[in-house]
Amino acid sequence: MTRLGQGFWAIAAIDAVLLAVLLVMSLQQRSSQNDGGREMALFFFIMLPGFVLALAMLLFHFSTSLPAKSIALFVVLVPGLYFAKLQIENRIVDRSIEADRLGVGYFDTEPMRLMGAAVVQRDVQTLMRIGPGVDVNMPGRDNMTLMRLAVSSADERVSDGSDVPVVRTLLALGAKPDAAMHTACVRFDSDLLATLLAAGGNPNLKAGGHQPLVFDTMSSITPRNFRLLAQHGLDLNSRSHDDPLPVQLAIYRRWDLLAIAIELGADTQRARPDSRTVAGELASQIDEETKAGREPPADLLRASALLDAARKKQ
Repeated sequence: MTRLGQGFWAIAAIDAVLLAVLLVMSLQQRSSQNDGGREMALFFFIMLPGFVLALAMLLFHFSTSLPAKSIALFVVLVPGLYFAKLQIENRIVDRSIEADRLGVGYFDTEPMRLMGAAVVQRDVQTLMRIGPGVDVNMPGRDNMTLMRLAVSSADERVSDGSDVPVVRTLLALGAKPDAAMHTACVRFDSDLLATLLAAGGNPNLKAGGHQPLVFDTMSSITPRNFRLLAQHGLDLNSRSHDDPLPVQLAIYRRWDLLAIAIELGADTQRARPDSRTVAGELASQIDEETKAGREPPADLLRASALLDAARKKQ
């Protein structure tokens, strides 16, 4: 047997083994839905490649033409090359994910990589040692900054509090507080938001340069955090696409936040372009609950009572 033949049959055998392993793995998988997805995968990724492999093996075995044998060799090489490509790409992705997890993957310069690692490790001493010579607001890949990295977590609403000392250190080094304002607003606790606002964080920051941040976090912000924003200058009459904040709070049924806004003197008379008002929304929601035979929620009744009291004072 020639070297070409030895090489061909060795590669073909490896391909056959790989297809057999994939077949066994696919058959062992249990599909919870009978949607034909597994059958299609079996056909396109196992049966069809197996048929093509068999044709290539027959072509190589029975053909005496070198070009034909070369075509057969190319056919059996394709799965191996594709598998190698996938393995290389997966390794690159894994390394990138790990680098991001360690805080070094987002940045190009060595000082920023060291700062990123220190942020993730909550190493305040290293930050203070390296930070004075570093532009701590320089964004890296995916527009990641050290401040954003400091407050990033699997669940942005929950924190063990270890990020606050890091944030304070970054602020002392000149980091902009606005980079972490979105995360701070949706946190269950208020320590981070209080720290950012005390350092000059903008309560009227526009998310992505468009609508005010309070609209972007309306569904998840806690009443305490909403009050903090208001205490630091939140515009309670702000608009998003001509929709007044009080009306949107009523529409989204954030009656707890609406009650705070009413207490603090928000303009509840201004209507949306489609004529929806705070009073109309609250009345409609109370009527909806009553018709359904349910007691209207306490927060809804409280917001309605505060609205009535505020209107009487005007």
